[in-house]
Amino acid sequence: MPELLLALDAGTTGARAMLVDPAGVVLGIDKRSIVSTYPAPGLVEQDPAGVWDICRAVIAGALAAAGRTMADVAVLGVTSQRASVVVWDRHTGQPAAPMLVWSDLRGMDAYRDLRAAGFTAWPQVPSAKLPAAIALSGKPAADLQWGTLDSWLVYCLSGGAAHVTDISCGWMTGYFDYAGGGGWNPALLEYQRLPESMFPALVESWGPIAWTAPAALGAVVPITALIADQQAGMVAHGALERGAWKVTYGTSGVLMANTGDQPMAPHFSMPAEALAFAGGERRFCIEGMVITAGSLVEWMCGALGLFASPSVLAAAAASVADSGGVIVRPSLAGMGAPHGRFDARGMIAGLNLGSGPAQVARAALHGIAHRFRDIVDVIEKALPVPEALPADGGLSASDTLLQLQADTLQRPVRRHAVPEGTAYGAALAAGLGAGLLDAADLSAVVRYGREFHPAVTRDQADAAYAAWRAAVDVDA
Repeated sequence: MPELLLALDAGTTGARAMLVDPAGVVLGIDKRSIVSTYPAPGLVEQDPAGVWDICRAVIAGALAAAGRTMADVAVLGVTSQRASVVVWDRHTGQPAAPMLVWSDLRGMDAYRDLRAAGFTAWPQVPSAKLPAAIALSGKPAADLQWGTLDSWLVYCLSGGAAHVTDISCGWMTGYFDYAGGGGWNPALLEYQRLPESMFPALVESWGPIAWTAPAALGAVVPITALIADQQAGMVAHGALERGAWKVTYGTSGVLMANTGDQPMAPHFSMPAEALAFAGGERRFCIEGMVITAGSLVEWMCGALGLFASPSVLAAAAASVADSGGVIVRPSLAGMGAPHGRFDARGMIAGLNLGSGPAQVARAALHGIAHRFRDIVDVIEKALPVPEALPADGGLSASDTLLQLQADTLQRPVRRHAVPEGTAYGAALAAGLGAGLLDAADLSAVVRYGREFHPAVTRDQADAAYAAWRAAVDVDA
């Protein structure tokens, strides 16, 4: 009998697939880049068909890396970046326009209009951008279907049989009926003149969802988890109880905390979200986003050309004891929580004749750590949280970053043994959805590596944080 858990994780800059055994051991993984295009400032697009091709390729790659086939796979879990917009022709199943990536800001005017009309909205969410995607398609809305990336991928995996999304992704669209507690907001659909037939059905985050089509992956496999990426990361840490939290250092950085069975919004830039609805239980969460985290490192290595690779940047940051007065504000695409300043841009300050690439590298990592202190200061006032902060994501491989994070928070920071937390969580959620795992089993499969403890005093940490805030002018 097949017993392996397969996860498909489509992020902003890359897709990965991961094969996991019932004991939580990763057997195989494959990752490939996804290319974005930038047709104008603030606009970010991807090719939905190309993303699907990449997803099929990483699934094949993960199986090959493990020396297994689809016949060994018991269940599939799908996770993706949350607020992108895909529209496709309901008759042909083909994409009708480019995917508008979550970070695309063409919806700024629509966001303001929606807020003025009394609807819940943010600049990045689909409700601010779906009308623009429909206009790009050149087709009547009645001829289209739409979904966030997870919805498009399940549509492709199922051979067009399933047009669905889960609550954790649906909540982030801006179209969810927050007041009614379920379904799509009929008032907003009427306001934007959108037929409900365009919209995916809402399903639970794990449980029976759909089946893969033989033409898609060569086998019929149950899809038993469909969950947003950061929420999947919570599953990876077993963070399903109120107060549990984690930080993910990805393209963007996200600190998320479980608020139990009640939604909570401690700050206007940190709205209540659905963590997962499954098995009759409703779990909610709050998150604070550092919009530019891993993308800051990529920019310094790419466009700025200071370092040959992220690993070279990490080594440079580790080679100096401090930043020599250099300060970086990681806000190339705006400042997220708890500032909500989408017009803010990146900043490098405090340069002097002694400054070099190593000082800039360390200041960049310290800037990311300080941004998370901004967020933690809000969350810990609203919710009792554990002493240690669990961490995952690509940048969590940097010892320097995690040490700086422990220093500025004056808390231990614990690195997950599997850095690809979103994919790992999707695999575990698929196991939960099929009854192969129980929530109580998560503590046995979640493992951690090194734990970082503060190496400076609280007075030193507070002074460094105050100097950073003053230099980057966060309150202006």
